[in-house]
Parts: sequence; structure tokens; C-alpha cells
Amino acid sequence: MCPPVLAIAAAAVTATGQVLNGIGQSQQYRYQAQIDDQNNKLASDQARDSIDNTNLEAQRRYRQLADTQGKQQAAMAANGVDLNFGSPADVQRDTAMIGGEDIGQIYKAGYQRTRGYDIDGWNYRSQAAANRAKASGALTQGILSGLGSALGSASQFGGGGAPGVSKAAQGGMKGWQ
Repeated sequence: MCPPVLAIAAAAVTATGQVLNGIGQSQQYRYQAQIDDQNNKLASDQARDSIDNTNLEAQRRYRQLADTQGKQQAAMAANGVDLNFGSPADVQRDTAMIGGEDIGQIYKAGYQRTRGYDIDGWNYRSQAAANRAKASGALTQGILSGLGSALGSASQFGGGGAPGVSKAAQGGMKGWQ
């Protein structure tokens, strides 16, 4: 059996190691939470860029549509065709319809792209919260493990028994431990 001083020192080192391990794990989880927060910010920035890019793309398509319609009307008017009825009116309606469908698809694709970034951001926020909870749990577990080791060692040196209970009674209690 080792001298009590060495046993106490070993218990102190063990308890300190468990506390420090908890602190280290806690710091790792907090660092990961910071990374998740940064990734959330980047996903939010990407979502904003996606909305801006979608609007710009739709605006370009509106301009193309207006250009096409203007050219059609100019060509028909130059040939003396009345633009308000018959085939010329049908051509203009078809051009507007096809342009509207294209613009609708641009917005739909932009919405889906933006939604993906929003989902990523939500996932990063959730992961950051989970890592913060893990950090608190790791710190608490490290402290409690360290205290448990220290108290367990102290009970060995303090007689190992419950206060107010005789040594004979403690011998009978060993089966309960």
C-alpha cells in the first residue's frame, strides 16, 4: 500500500485531470459553436446574394422581353399591320406569356436556391446551440467527476465510514456499497 501522502497526491492529480479534461472538452465545443456561428453568417450572406442575383436575372429577362416585344411591334408596324387584333395580337400575347413563364422559372429557381441557404443557416444555428449545450455538459461533468474522485479518495483516508456509524455496523454495510 502506498503512503497516504502519495495516495492523496494521486487523488488530487486524478481529480485535477478530470476537471481539466472537462474544461478542455468545453473549450472544444465552444470553438465548434463559434465555427457554426460563422457558417450561419456565411449561409445568410449567400441567401441575400441569391435573392439579389435572382432579382437581377429576372430584371435582365424583363429587359429582353421588352426588347423582343418592341422589335416585333416595330417590324409589324413597318409592314402596315394593325397590332391590335388577329395574328399580330396573338404573337404579342404569346411573347408576353413565354417571357412570363421564363421569369417565373427564374424566381422559382432563386427561391429554391435561397431556401437551401436558409436551411443551411438554420442547421448551423442548431448545431451551434447543441455545441454550447455540450460545452456546458462537459464542464459540469469534468467538475463533478473531479469532485467525485476527490471525495472518493477522501473517504478512504477518513476512515471510509459514514459519520455516527460504528465500525462493526460499517462492516455490515459493505455489501450495500
